[in-house]
Amino acid sequence: MTAKTPFVTTEHVRWEDIDLAGIARYGSYTRFLDVAETDLYRSLGKPLSVLHAEYKVWLPRKVMHIDYFAPARLDDEITIAAYFSNIGRTSVTLNIDLFRDDRTTMIGAAYLVLVCVDVALKKTALPPEFRLLVDPFVMSVEEARSALRDRAEGRT
Repeated sequence: MTAKTPFVTTEHVRWEDIDLAGIARYGSYTRFLDVAETDLYRSLGKPLSVLHAEYKVWLPRKVMHIDYFAPARLDDEITIAAYFSNIGRTSVTLNIDLFRDDRTTMIGAAYLVLVCVDVALKKTALPPEFRLLVDPFVMSVEEARSALRDRAEGRT
């Protein structure tokens, strides 16, 4: 059995992201989180528009928590790793780790609690198809970061 590994994508720090000191503003990180989530679903063959149309549910944020460890600067390429650390009955926890392009220096770490709601915005159970779809990316924080270290060191 192959060990699970987080979904990985990249994004650049853009002019619109920086402040007068030349570093990414804290609010820019919400865009990086959106890039991670959007690219993750797209990689699974279910862009957000398809997820909404097929399952008739939305996953709005209930919690967004970000820890900042190192500054990101204009034109830095950020490696973004996304994985689910918890799948509940009506919610999921999506973790997102952000690294410098060396994939070893952590810039920030975030988690989002997404609550499943129907078209009337009433909380509802996650569709079984959604659970199956994201299963390849369900792992603990420790498992995800270990897999990322192994990948950065060329062990996978």
